[in-house]
Amino acid sequence: MEVLRDFEEFMRVNMRLRPATVQHTLQDVRRFLEESGWAVSYRAVSEYLKGYLSKAAKTYNGQITSLRRFIRDFLGVGDLIESFKMAPVDEAEPTDVTLEQVRAGFYAQSDLRSKAIYLFIATTGLRKGEVLSLLKENIDFERRAVRPNHFTRSKRSGVTFYNQEAEELLLKYLESRKDRDPKVFVISDRQWRLIWKRASDTAGVKITAQVLRMWFSTEMGERGVPDRYVDIFQGRAPRTVIAKHYTGKGLERLGRIYERARLKILY
Repeated sequence: MEVLRDFEEFMRVNMRLRPATVQHTLQDVRRFLEESGWAVSYRAVSEYLKGYLSKAAKTYNGQITSLRRFIRDFLGVGDLIESFKMAPVDEAEPTDVTLEQVRAGFYAQSDLRSKAIYLFIATTGLRKGEVLSLLKENIDFERRAVRPNHFTRSKRSGVTFYNQEAEELLLKYLESRKDRDPKVFVISDRQWRLIWKRASDTAGVKITAQVLRMWFSTEMGERGVPDRYVDIFQGRAPRTVIAKHYTGKGLERLGRIYERARLKILY
């Protein structure tokens, strides 16, 4: 187990990975080591990955990524895994969902937390990682403004807002919480997946957090919001531009632009 502790520190300090990524990678590597009897070899990797051949390409690729971090980057024996290639992934994900389908996905939710998460994503356009790492201190409840502190090597967070529909559910959900967790949403992977399964089954089309994010972008554009402001909402603008809208007049102007769109999902 000491090797896993050292590997965890390596990912945090040397690789500068996010805490959620560190934990996810540790789970994958621990599973691999337990199945291989703590042996690290070409055959062990091959036998482990065989178990993922029937899984989705993204799932298979996720295992390779975790093993590369451990075997190549941490142990320094990249030759054991370099011959294992990523599976091709069809990146085409339906993004042309209608308002009616988005609405149906919401009404498919059976509990307060699921409804709050679903509507929060649909009206903010945030990424999954941004939502799951969002802290209560990142929200200006008076302005309904959201300023995630979520930056990675390839992604940055913007400044966005949520509407009154989402506000009502968010406040009810937070009031129902008895824990002291600083995160806005506390949810397991299984419960997270159930949100999208229910939504997809009811709407008759695949709905995920990413699909809602893309819907938000399209919907705001159709409601007259200029692309440059949608880019700020969704973190695609340069950091210097986003920073100008974090406080003061910039935030107020951004809020007015959001409000003028009159984004509404429920009946």
